[in-house]
Amino acid sequence: MELVKGVHLIETYANCVLFTDGRLVLVDTSVDDTAKDIFSWLRKNGRAPGDVTSVIVTHTHPDHVFGLKAVKSRAPGAKVAAGKDEAEYVARTKVYPGPPGPQRHDAVPVDVALVDGQSYEGFLVIATPGHTPGHISLLDKERKLLVAGDALNNEKALGPMPDQYNIDPKQHRASIKKLANYEFETLIVGHGKPILKGAGAQVKAFAANL
Repeated sequence: MELVKGVHLIETYANCVLFTDGRLVLVDTSVDDTAKDIFSWLRKNGRAPGDVTSVIVTHTHPDHVFGLKAVKSRAPGAKVAAGKDEAEYVARTKVYPGPPGPQRHDAVPVDVALVDGQSYEGFLVIATPGHTPGHISLLDKERKLLVAGDALNNEKALGPMPDQYNIDPKQHRASIKKLANYEFETLIVGHGKPILKGAGAQVKAFAANL
């Protein structure tokens, strides 16, 4: 599903996003360890796995990172990026201490450790910890589009992730309030439907009552 020009949502248990404007950047890699939905999209759209130039992981939970090994295996030239406080969990050089338990995905080294406020692949990196220690969100200022991963949830209504999955519920809510300070129209979350118009205003209104 193309949400705006050059931005494609791959609907899986946890949504993945492909940016195709002269590059091929994948954000998150699904719960399926074969990454079949990602490869299916590439095949249907005349692209090859090896065309992927970058993979950005919002956080280390299995439904966002299980497909990483398969993607990296078929796109060996792609750089893997994650938040600096998440990189060791993605690479499995450190055991993840929060819910839903220790990682079970195949380890993949992280090439780029991202920090808050950094520009990377056309995005502003926003540290949004609380769901996991090093969770990041990505703001495409040009498109006024935010990829929030699990910093927000929109399965039934816009809100936080269920606290049973948050390593620090208070910090998770502080990150939502942080996101409310940014300007964007379109919101893509890991779980639930994207919001295509007026998303920033909705996040501001929700955050004001947290």
